[in-house]
Parts: sequence; C-alpha cells; structure tokens
Amino acid sequence: RRPTSPHRYPPGARAAKVVHLSTAPVHLQFTATMVVLSAAVVTSSKALVARQFVEMSRLRVEGLISSFQQLVGSGRDHTFIETETVRYVYQPMESLRLVVITNKSSNMLEDLGTLGLLAKVMQECCQTRVSEEVVLRHSIDIVLAWDEVISFGHRESVTLSQVRSFIEMDSHEEKLHLMIQQEKVHAAQETAKRRERELANLQKDEMGSRSTSSIARFGSSDSLGSWTSEGFLSQESRGDSKQTAPPAWAPLAVDDSSTTVKPHAYPKTGMKLGRTKLSDVCASLGGCDFVTCQEPVEAPVMDPELVKIMIQEKVTANLGVEGSLIGNATCSGSFEVSILDPSKAGLICVKLAPQLQDLKYVVHPHLNKASHSNGLLQVRKDQSRFPTGECLKWQLKTSDDSFLPVAMSCWLTALGDGTHVIVELEFANSSAALENISIRFPAPASSRPSIASVSLGDAEHTDRHIVWRIPMFDSNADSGKLEFVASADAALLLPARFEATEIGSTKCPMDVLECHHQESEEAIPFVCMKKVAYELNIGR
Repeated sequence: RRPTSPHRYPPGARAAKVVHLSTAPVHLQFTATMVVLSAAVVTSSKALVARQFVEMSRLRVEGLISSFQQLVGSGRDHTFIETETVRYVYQPMESLRLVVITNKSSNMLEDLGTLGLLAKVMQECCQTRVSEEVVLRHSIDIVLAWDEVISFGHRESVTLSQVRSFIEMDSHEEKLHLMIQQEKVHAAQETAKRRERELANLQKDEMGSRSTSSIARFGSSDSLGSWTSEGFLSQESRGDSKQTAPPAWAPLAVDDSSTTVKPHAYPKTGMKLGRTKLSDVCASLGGCDFVTCQEPVEAPVMDPELVKIMIQEKVTANLGVEGSLIGNATCSGSFEVSILDPSKAGLICVKLAPQLQDLKYVVHPHLNKASHSNGLLQVRKDQSRFPTGECLKWQLKTSDDSFLPVAMSCWLTALGDGTHVIVELEFANSSAALENISIRFPAPASSRPSIASVSLGDAEHTDRHIVWRIPMFDSNADSGKLEFVASADAALLLPARFEATEIGSTKCPMDVLECHHQESEEAIPFVCMKKVAYELNIGR
C-alpha cells in the first residue's frame, strides 16, 4: 500500500535505503571471521576446565560442551566435528579430551596448530601424567598459560619457550635491585662491626689508663709502709736509721715453753661500709702524698666511609649452540653514589681515572658535563647537593668473541626416545674470576631428565630446569663438562641461560682516584665496589 501522506520519498532516498539493506549481510559476514570461541578439558561426563575467549554466556558454553560430549560418544573416530554453527577440534590426552571450539569459517590447519600448542602448554603446567586430579590442581596455571596463546579469540605468534618465560615472570631488574640492596645491607653491617671494634679498643685503653693512675696514686713508697724480711715497717721506723725496728712477731723460744706470741691488738668492731674521705684515710696512714694523674687521652676516632660508590656493568649476548657470538654483545654500565652522611659529604667531587673516548657516556642532569670531560664528577653551580643513585651511564657493543670471559659449546644428539646433551665450558680470560655461575636448561618433569656426569660444581633437576652451579671459576679450574639425557626434543631443551658475577673489576675501565669536598677541597673517605653481571643465552 502507498503511504497516506502526500509527501513521498524521493527516488534517490529509496535507492540509498535499498543499498544499505543489501550491504548489511556482507558486514555481518566480515565480523564472523576466524575466531576461537572456547577451549576446554572434558571427561566423558563433565567439563574440568573451560576458558572462553569471546563474549559468551555460561549457558551457551555448557550447551556447546554438552553437545560435544554427545557427539563424541556416538562412535566418531575423527579429530574434529562440525555442526551447523561451530566446529570442534579435539585431541585425546590419557582419559581426558582437550577440545577447541571455533566457528566454521576458521582455518583447519591453524586450528590444529593451536590445539597442539595448547596441549603442550597444558602438559607443561601439569608436569606429570595428565589426570583429572592434576588438571583440577593446576587449573589456574592452565588458564593463565592459555591466555598467553589466545587473545580475544585469535592466536598469538608465540612459541612454547616464550609462553614458559611469560609464565615464570623472571625479572632481571628485580634481581639486580635485590643484589644492590643486599650489598648495601652488607656494607652497613661491616661499618657497624668496625665501629664496635673501635669502641671496644677505646674502652680497653680507658680501663688501662685508669688502672695506671690508681697505681701511681696509691703505690708511692714515701707515703706507705714497705715490707721487709723483718715485717711491715712504717715511715717513721724507716726514717730513723739508728733505731732498729722491732719484729712484728717473735719466734717461739726453745728453752722457755711459757713464751707465747702475742698478736697485735685489732679493733673489736668489724668492717664498716660507708663513705670515707680521702683525707681521713691519709691521716690514719700517717700522711700521704698525692700524685696528680692526667685524664686519659681518647684515641682519635677514624671517620667511617662517608661515600659509597658502586660501579656495576651488565653484559648480555646471544650465543649459538657451538658457542659463537650471534650479533653483538652489549655491555651497559652505571656509576652509582650513596652518601651516608649528607651533612659532611653533601657536596662532593669525584675524580676519575682516564676513560675510553669511544664510549657513549650519559651524565646526570645535575652534574657538570664539561667537568666530566676533564675526569671530574661535580655538581653544577645552581645545585647544592650531589645527586644520589645513578650519576653516570655508558654502553659498549662489540662483536669480538674474546670480550666474553668464557667459551661454551653444546652438543645435542637425538636418541630414539630423547636427546643426549653434552655441555663444555672453558675459561677464556686468565685475569678474571667468576662467581656464582648458574647454567639453566629448560627440562619439564615429563621429559624425565637424568644427569650422567658433571666434572665441576654440581648439577640437579629443579622445577622445570636442569641447573648446573659452579661456585668459583678461574684459572685454577679452567674447564668443566656436564652430560645429561632427557626424553624430549632438542628444541624443548633450548635456549639455555648462563648467569655469573665478576667482583672487583669492570669490562670498561672506570676507576676512582679521589673524593673531596667541592668547596673546601677537604678529602672525604669513600669506598668503591665493582661488579659485572653476565647474562648469556645459548641456542636462541
């Protein structure tokens, strides 16, 4: 029927409306492209874990999973099932099934690749046999790992090793921060111990001075009596050389049995405790001479280190399995200053040794860049305090293999049921000494790794890794070898990670000659520590 209104639509407007309605189905078809709707681990009767990657209601998810269980139970032997609306791609895992639900417009090859990666991630999270109890115990880990693989229904371009590193959330900056904090605590403890020893020495000196003054005050031979072979003689008896002092006691007479020894009469009252003046004591002793004793002079206290300087570098590089350097090795350094007493060392000036001119240095904004070119770190004229923390940074990149202190090579041999790995480590720099060496190979518990031999340090299988630890590696022990076998593909055992620390030196020359006050030029005691942290990836 025609509209009753006299105002009719113009022909152009009606044509535009028809075009708009005809293009609407095309728009809907474009939005319904390849999307992973959900992934789930199910049994024959219930769902254990289910993760939705698009907006779906719980009733719809339960309905899709229930339909899948009925279709699988009807005797199908394929790895995918298609319905009118969705496609199920599944894989049996022990007594369970891992199923990925996608729309029918998805690519079957990509769905199978996504299913295989989800299965590997799930096996990695479970660590042992996949069973109902283990899946329920690690359900949160499985869901978090799946989120790294699929985002908003689309698969991310990630590998199993990358997913493993994302889940572990290993932060190198956090390790470095904890190491710096531990060194600060250690330095504070050493300072406290040194102050304790100084105070103990001062107390010993003070006690020795007091005992010496007491002996000088009461030990004069002119004021007290003296002991001789004939008894205790007073000052008067010793002063008169013509009179012979009577003995304090007389021996028994042989021919007179009635002769007895009469002791001196002592006061009948006992010893009384109380305050007695020194003049009364001297009067009772017949007078005494006082010896003036000087007060003990305190030993000079050495000022502790008011400034702590930490020079540290971090060397990162990627190595091949044969040990060759891939790309460039990067050495990033920092010069950190900690002022323990700002009232005495708030405005310091640090004099540096000659540095390499081909390095790129970055100076703190509060420091004078012109002074740094002359080897001095001092504040600008408009600043009143020396900045704490990082004051100077530098970076060096090189492709020289000799820049690294060690040489590593990995030999991987494929066996019938796994991989045989031999790792050789050689010391390449005779002037350095590495500490706390750690070499980690990824090895899940499902690979059942077995360590055959280790020639230096010790090796063990921890959570998802084979760890080779060497406490000290220098010219005295310049080589080592590790050999182990794992029931896994060679690609799953790489990349390995090498971590070590070198104390007391740096790769780029950086030394502190002196530290003084910028205005008074008075020397300020300081302590300087150096450290290099190595982080190398093998087989990446």
